[in-house]
Amino acid sequence: MKNLIIIFITFCCVGFYSCVDLDLEPKGQFTEAEFFGTEAGVQTYFAGLYGWLPIEDFHYQQNNGYRPGDAWGTWESPKQQQATMSAEYVGDPQVNNNGNDYWRYDRIRDVNMFINNFEKYKDLYTEKKYNELLGEARFLRAFIFSGMVKRYGGIPIISEVQDPMADVETLRVKRDTEYDCYKFIYEDLKFASENMTEKADKYRGTKWTALALQSRLMLYAATIAKYTQYVPFAGEEAYEKGLAGIDASKANEFFQYSYDASKKLIESGPYQLYKNYSDLAVNFHEMLLDTDSKETIFFKNYLHHDLFNRNAYLIGHNWDALMLPNPSMSNFVGAQAYPSLTTMQSFEGFPDLVAEDGTPKRWDSPADIKNSMEPRMRGSMFFNGDVFQDVTFEMRRGLYKTFPWQANVVKDGLNNESPHNTNNNRLLSNDYNTRYTFSAQEAANIHNINVKEDGGTYYINVIGAHGTRTSTGRENNCLTGAYVQKYINPKMEKGKIIEHASFQPWVAFRLGEVYLNHAEAAYELGYKDEANTYIRKIRERAGCENLDISNDPADVIPWDYEKTTTVYPIDVELQFIRDERFRELWGENHRWWDLRRWRVADKVLEQFRPRILSCYYVLDEDKYIYLDEREMGDRTWTANRICYYQAIPSGEINKNPNLLPQNPFR
Repeated sequence: MKNLIIIFITFCCVGFYSCVDLDLEPKGQFTEAEFFGTEAGVQTYFAGLYGWLPIEDFHYQQNNGYRPGDAWGTWESPKQQQATMSAEYVGDPQVNNNGNDYWRYDRIRDVNMFINNFEKYKDLYTEKKYNELLGEARFLRAFIFSGMVKRYGGIPIISEVQDPMADVETLRVKRDTEYDCYKFIYEDLKFASENMTEKADKYRGTKWTALALQSRLMLYAATIAKYTQYVPFAGEEAYEKGLAGIDASKANEFFQYSYDASKKLIESGPYQLYKNYSDLAVNFHEMLLDTDSKETIFFKNYLHHDLFNRNAYLIGHNWDALMLPNPSMSNFVGAQAYPSLTTMQSFEGFPDLVAEDGTPKRWDSPADIKNSMEPRMRGSMFFNGDVFQDVTFEMRRGLYKTFPWQANVVKDGLNNESPHNTNNNRLLSNDYNTRYTFSAQEAANIHNINVKEDGGTYYINVIGAHGTRTSTGRENNCLTGAYVQKYINPKMEKGKIIEHASFQPWVAFRLGEVYLNHAEAAYELGYKDEANTYIRKIRERAGCENLDISNDPADVIPWDYEKTTTVYPIDVELQFIRDERFRELWGENHRWWDLRRWRVADKVLEQFRPRILSCYYVLDEDKYIYLDEREMGDRTWTANRICYYQAIPSGEINKNPNLLPQNPFR
């Protein structure tokens, strides 16, 4: 009897990569030989697996997960993006300590089916091509397996296709240790990187993609090993059995694996930091949009293909429609999340908002706040005066009739505390069209704000065209004084920035991340000069003035450093490396996983309340001020110690009690 591999729609109708050009007859099922006996068949088989890779992209939702088979249902994804969970953005919701399930042994079985049976077709391939395809399969298995390990810790290592007719107890496999799981991933990636093609391909795994994944995951394992000892897991059965946590003595083993992979990719790979524009802010922004970028190692695109219908169909994501303000830019419901002042202040060159005498610094133009910012920051966020498709951003919270007070009067109290906000001295509005009127003589003396005229009435709008309203809701209401620019595509057709209409790829691996992985691993291994070399390269491209790793506590992010030192002692230089990772990879969905692996999530995100950048126009001075204020909705981020390991899904435990013990604190 022929071996049949049934391919269901849920397997095939997912995000495909380079395989959309395959010309295959639509069928409901294929023989094993049709898939594994030709390179085109193998690529078709792999294509379905690529769509299930655990990539936290535009469609990923912190509450609902990857949803690879429900792309049409992801229009709300920017509302639930992971960067809001790590407080990189201010929006809703906040921390999901329980995480979302990714129990993908169905896909592991699919990969194992190939790995276990491919040898039967070895004579149909050259040895090189056979090993390339086998290496790609092991890359896919390592990637899918890692999505489970980084959530649950130790899980069963399944490398052979299980017989569903076998004895029940045989099928009820036990969990392996977290150490063994990361070693299994390492062995798969080692084989993959030694055998996969060296030809760069952003759409499919290559030798370099395997090295990039090894660089990242082995750093995860190393820091989990080094820092888990500082979490109070003692007495928890899963911890005591090695299912949650890795012994600290193994840390350097994994740091070395990460270091070696990064070094090999950097020194031998065909990649380089993106430096295509002399304007470094433009350069940093275009880096993620340029599909020809030599920095990009691997990305996820949004071209879908259905094996049951030869006509490929397209479905985009919603990033532009749900991160730009409506109606002047977005033609959908408008922006959903915004960078906080706390985030802005972590970048080099963010200006002091307070003058030497303690009063708010005065500005002739609200756009002047950008003058000293590092270019990387200006390429990541939109500020007052920035332009998108001929529309100038205007974020103003309101007007002050006068402001002779010290800046710190707004630091810790409510946003309506006296005396500066009483007796109608501060004017706010929930309506973008609310006016403040002037006489013709008064209007003639105003130079720094655009005074409009309507039938002989002179006026300015109380709030900016793009915020901020008094509502505490985050939809289409710039809560923080800036918008997200990262990944925004200025080349979209004007008037058609709607849901499912964005097609810029999500960059899953880029050389900049590998530099940061390498710097962190090198520092942890004691190679401080080498770590500094790669931090310098990152900061030079970012347009920073101070390029070296700093040992001055004044140069690290105060909140993160203070909170981390309540967990364990940390060198200022290492904190600086972590901070640089935050700045470079801000908004690219690394932050949550980083805080977890460093074992500081429950401290850095302990009653964390982001501050906001509030711009006001002062009427009696014809000047602008920026105030550091409390976020209007008083949103609070709180991670707790259960976040480090998700609970093994109860449904899986019901089927297999040998998955117990449950993870710590669950």
